Amino acid sequence: MITLNGIVHRQFFFPADPLTTLIYFSDLSRIAFHLPHINVVESYTDNRVRIRYQTVELGAYTINIYCDLDLTVDVAGYVIQIDPLAGCPEVEGDATLNATTGYGFYTSTARLTPVEDDGTNIDYHFHFESKLQRPRGLRMMPRRIVDRIAQSISLGRVQEIAEGFMESAIEAFPAWYAEQKRTLTSDWLAARNGTTPAAEARKHS
Repeated sequence: MITLNGIVHRQFFFPADPLTTLIYFSDLSRIAFHLPHINVVESYTDNRVRIRYQTVELGAYTINIYCDLDLTVDVAGYVIQIDPLAGCPEVEGDATLNATTGYGFYTSTARLTPVEDDGTNIDYHFHFESKLQRPRGLRMMPRRIVDRIAQSISLGRVQEIAEGFMESAIEAFPAWYAEQKRTLTSDWLAARNGTTPAAEARKHS
């Protein structure tokens, strides 16, 4: 087996106030497209999706990992939580000569706090784990090579995903924001039937 277990903790600056940032990142079916190496293969709802992580390691071995995700928002605490979606059938593990497919578990927590210039600090924790069958082409290889693949994914790839996700999300934000109504925050809060943070006028052009 190939055992993957990657943990990342990062802090990012995002160029919007915390409530706007919370709204921007609260639609999982949209923001998941900013994750490098990851595709949304099924959207159950806006905040419940199945994703597929795919990458090629050592230039020859394709890794496919499916995860089911559920996003929840704590409006009062400015926290976005993503957890494994319960009740979904796991993808059955399979391995060919140069590929392996399996199921994984992803969790993340993003805590938002205001900073100067109407910006937001995002304190981001990311954890990913999976167990995969070895591709047949690796079964006769030394354990150190298999461990090298696992380490590449567990450490390097998860960092690449976290940092690439935030870079892509920041780049896409101005176009998304330009399409929103001036009543974005009040409309969003009303749709949730919440009254916790007070809606503010748009501050960004």
